[in-house]
Amino acid sequence: MPMPSVNEKAKLGIRPTEGLRFAPYGIDHLVDTDGHHRLPLDPEFPFNIVPFSYETLKPEVGLTWHNRLELFFPVKGFGSFRMGERIVDFKGGDILIVDNLKLHGAVSFEGDERQAVVIYFKAELFYNLGSALCDFGYLAPFYGLKNEVPPILKADHQAASAAHEALSRLLTCWFDAPHDQYFKIGCKTYLSEVLYLLSRGLGTSELAGIEYARRREQSHRLGSLVDYLNHNYSDKIMVPQAAAMVGMTQFSFMRFFKQAAGMTFVDYLTHLRVTKAQQLLQNNALSIAEISGLVGFSDQSYFDKRFKEHFGKSPRECCEAAKSS
Repeated sequence: MPMPSVNEKAKLGIRPTEGLRFAPYGIDHLVDTDGHHRLPLDPEFPFNIVPFSYETLKPEVGLTWHNRLELFFPVKGFGSFRMGERIVDFKGGDILIVDNLKLHGAVSFEGDERQAVVIYFKAELFYNLGSALCDFGYLAPFYGLKNEVPPILKADHQAASAAHEALSRLLTCWFDAPHDQYFKIGCKTYLSEVLYLLSRGLGTSELAGIEYARRREQSHRLGSLVDYLNHNYSDKIMVPQAAAMVGMTQFSFMRFFKQAAGMTFVDYLTHLRVTKAQQLLQNNALSIAEISGLVGFSDQSYFDKRFKEHFGKSPRECCEAAKSS
């Protein structure tokens, strides 16, 4: 007997997510050494949905960042999601608004089944320089949340039920609807409904538009610096040098960088170096001392300490695990 489609399940009152195929989580092939998660999107319709199964989540895998917006919708299980220095606990049914420019990702995921739907889209899908000002309201959950409001709509929130219904319609359209002239209209309509409910449910600041402009400036100004670090992470790069590259004073740069990346410049560079070291440790031809020097650490004991802080195990333990696998 053939399995009912996502659309048929929706008619039966069954959540469409139960008909989805959840691919094992794995994005290493899409992530640069600086943690930039590159996912090509259709320029005319920059939008994608990926259902992931997190049984394969490896805590030692580095966090990522990207320029597109992201909603993280855990379906089953519970865990913790990190964005910069902020950690948000989640459970099935919550909807998490991701701070995409900061290094982010699930750092734990527990439960008999661990599934989540990740929604990616570009801000330009809803708002650009030629848009009506009210259209910015769709992006307010990303750029206009009040400081005291956690970026998550809990499953027991009064707006969650309507948001789940809108997500169901979005998933049904994306995975089951024919790709005709109405397909993109339907997907955008249902996504806009989700964003509207998030905005109303969480409340937003009147300064949302200013924040959006500020975040775009951050992404543009830091882009050249991030590319430089990606290719020269092993060099001795000091804060004054980095500040000069983006045309800022040292004090302004330190504050600006932390706001954009969610961590200090030194912590970011350290993260970049130990992430590259973790990749090199898979190569059994190199010693730990050699790798330490290659990624820019002159003191191996300091390298060991910072590596363990990031991955929960020492470089030697990581190397032995790679050998055994």
